[in-house]
Parts: sequence; C-alpha cells; structure tokens
Amino acid sequence: MSLVNSLQIPLLPESSLQRIAPEPKSGVSGVFSSVLEGVGDAIGGVAGGAMGGINGEFAAMINEQIKWQMQMQKVSMLSNVEKSKHETQMAAIRNIRAG
Repeated sequence: MSLVNSLQIPLLPESSLQRIAPEPKSGVSGVFSSVLEGVGDAIGGVAGGAMGGINGEFAAMINEQIKWQMQMQKVSMLSNVEKSKHETQMAAIRNIRAG
C-alpha cells in the first residue's frame, strides 16, 4: 500500500488536473523580451552577414570574435575528447597494476 493511500488522501485522475502557465508578477517581462528580441536580431544579423545599425568596423570585429570563439570551442572539445581517451587508457593500466 502506498503512502498516499495509507493517509487516505483521495487520488485524482490525471485528466482532472488543470495546467496553468506561469505568468510574471511584474512588468519587467516586456522589457526583458524586447532585449531578447534585440539580441536575437543582432545574432541573426551576424550570422547572415548583415549587421543593421552597427558600424562596419565593429561588425568586422564581432565577426572576428565569433570566428575565434568557435575555434576555441573546437580546440576545447578536442582537448576534452583526448583527455577522456587518456583517462580511459590510464584506468586500464591502473587496474592491471592493482590486480
């Protein structure tokens, strides 16, 4: 017998539960969503090559920064894969030594 039934709490069928979407209590959500939309537009502009409203020099710097960040992510990923391979190989060696 489950704890719920031992406490004699009536079980409701799932269909009787009503789902309510959470809503913010303050008006900040409008400001936050407009900021997110602006960031999304800027990112879309960077990806598409068209940076509306941003000076060409800054657009080139942003594109260069994105290029280097992607390169760093690739190096980090390869480093993590190689480290995992090394740790796996060392675990086998340690098991042989310990055994």
